[in-house]
This record gives sequence, C-alpha cells and structure tokens, in this order.
Amino acid sequence: MLGACALPAASAFRGASRAPGAAALASLGADAFAPVDAKEDNSTRGHSGLSAGRRQFATPLVRSYAAQFDALTERFAAVYPSFPYKGMDWSAQSAAFRGRALRARSQDDFIAIVREMLEPLNDLHVWFIDPRGNEVPTYRPPHVANFDRGRWSRALRDASYSSRVPEAGDGIVGGYGYIYLGSWNAPVDATMLDAMLTRVRDMPGLILDLRTNAGGSDAMALQFISRFTAQPTLVSYVQSRNGPNMTDLDTPLARVAAPSGSWQFTRPVVVLTGRAGFSATETFVAALRTLPNVTVVGDTTGGASGNPATFDLGNGWKFTVPQWIERGPDHEPIEGRGVPPHLVLPWSPEKYDRARDPLIDAAVGLLGEITGVYRIVPASVDPAPVAKDSVRQRGRE
Repeated sequence: MLGACALPAASAFRGASRAPGAAALASLGADAFAPVDAKEDNSTRGHSGLSAGRRQFATPLVRSYAAQFDALTERFAAVYPSFPYKGMDWSAQSAAFRGRALRARSQDDFIAIVREMLEPLNDLHVWFIDPRGNEVPTYRPPHVANFDRGRWSRALRDASYSSRVPEAGDGIVGGYGYIYLGSWNAPVDATMLDAMLTRVRDMPGLILDLRTNAGGSDAMALQFISRFTAQPTLVSYVQSRNGPNMTDLDTPLARVAAPSGSWQFTRPVVVLTGRAGFSATETFVAALRTLPNVTVVGDTTGGASGNPATFDLGNGWKFTVPQWIERGPDHEPIEGRGVPPHLVLPWSPEKYDRARDPLIDAAVGLLGEITGVYRIVPASVDPAPVAKDSVRQRGRE
C-alpha cells in the first residue's frame, strides 16, 4: 500500500493531565500496538507547514509512563527501518532514557523526555499528536527555503497567473508554461492537475515550481509523474522491516509510473526545487529528474521520506513510526540526503531586483537556451556549474 503522511507543525504540546495511579491503568496488551488507523493515514505525505488539520480521536487509552514508554520503544524496535542507516543503537538509546521517562513529573514532561530520545534520529516523519490533535515534531531542519512569497507574487504579476487554490496555480512566464504546486493534498486533485497541464500543453517548455511543496498524497504525485513520460518510468525503491533484527529488511520493491492520460507533456521541463520540498515531492523529483527532457534547478530537497503509520501512545497522545526506506532510481536513499538538482543555484535574493524571482528568471533563461531562443540568464543566477552543451542536449534528447 502506498503510504501517506503530514509532517508535524511547530506547536507546543498541551495539557494532558498527569497519568493516574497504577490501579487504574490498562495493561500493556496487544492493544498497545494497535495503530490509530487500519495501517497508516493514506491521505497525505508531507511537511507540517501544510498540515491536513486537527484529527478526531476515540476515547484515549489510559496508561502509565512505563506502559507508554514500552509501547513506543517496542513499536520502533519492531517497525523502524533506518536504525542502521542512521547509526543508532536503539536498545542503548531507549535504555538510557527509560529511567528519566518513568520519573516524569507530568504527561508533558514525559513527552519532552521521549522527544529528546527520538530527536537524534533527525527524522521529520517522527512526531507526536497531543489530545487536541496538535502535531508535535521531534526534529526541525535548519535549512532555509529558496522561496519568498512576496517576491514570487510580484514576479508573476504579468504572467496571467491563475490561482486554482492557494497552493496551486498556472500561468505563462517569458513565453513558457508555469505551474506552481505547493501541496499534493486535496483540494489539489487529478482533475485540477490535468486542467493546469492542459493550459500549458502547447507551450515550448514548462517551469514546474515545487519549492514550497512539503508533500501530501503519494498517489497524486505518482499519478502526475505519469503525465510527463510516454513509457513506464522507474520512480523509486522501497524497503520495510521483515524480521526482529534491526537489519531485517525485505527485498527492495520497485515502484513504476506508467503513462496516463491521452497525451503526455514531453517538451523541455525545468523543475524548481529546494529544502522545503519533502516526502511525496522528493519521490516526484527523484523520478522526473531521470527523464531526458527534464532539468532540476535550485537546491537539494529536504530529505524526508518514511511512510509513517500512527499509533496509540496513551492518555490521548499518539506517535508516528516511519515504515520504509525509500531510494531513488539511482539507489541512493532519500531520507537524510534529499534529491539533488542538476543545477545548483544559491539563494541570494538580496542581490536581485525585489520585483523578480531569481529562480524563475533562471528557469526562463535555461528554457530559452534549450529551445534555441538563447535568452540571457541574469548574472546573479549564472548557471555556470552546468555546461551549456549538456543542458541543451537534455532538452532535445
């Protein structure tokens, strides 16, 4: 099953009451490991900034700190696939925090301790959900996004930009099609994506801006890949745990996107990416960058791809556990590494006209060279790291 997630918003955890006495506690039985949903939340895979909203939960399980700690650590030991990759001895890590967790002064104190335990994983798909549905991250990346919304809005004033929803729209920039996708979540759907692609169908090239797309529906991202290829395209490989040992992983499963729709856009495409792109977006970029007509420009994506499931912790709290390791078509892991662009462009907007977006202008210039128009790329975003002949060849193969 293709998984989904929404990465946690930066929120403070709130007021779950102190755990009751042992006499009132439920035992740590099989229900301790029952996921909130049947397997995982299949609606979204993405970053906190585009959270799908607050969740509604049934009557919470009542558990001691010891029962909560064991539910979490045993679930991670059974499911989490990346301990060896991340160099963590989970048995030693959990043993080091157990005493502190059991001496917690309140539920919030307990959550703070286990968050500290999980933080070294540096995994954006590991978070808690408090009794009110607020998501509490265990890790926040230090990277700066290569996107300024005010600058972006000003740059599109003359682009006949049509905003389908706040996080999706299309226009014409410098004679080329332009599609902005800030999420793979509803209300973005196949019908909307088809309408946007149809508008730019006859353009000589396309700019696909994913710089702020923190993820969402994995299925939607895979479906959109299929609109850019005329033959089956390898998307990624995924592996999950299949045994009790931390190194027990199943055989890599190849995911393939087959062409869909009555036509595919196979003219030159420039994909704009950056550190704010996560999860389903990284899957999309990893696949699309292998196509001969596609050039990825900007910065490496955020590096978070885990397909998490949500489980009961107790006392109204939930926690997530990533279930797979995803590797791109090049067999390189996406988690903690991200997907690199073909052409790295440093984000230095202070050196640029406030009414312009440096990456959009660079994309127009690059498409101009690929299509033979030879527009001049501004000096502040000179794509010197990539040989001109190689860029031109990518668009014409």
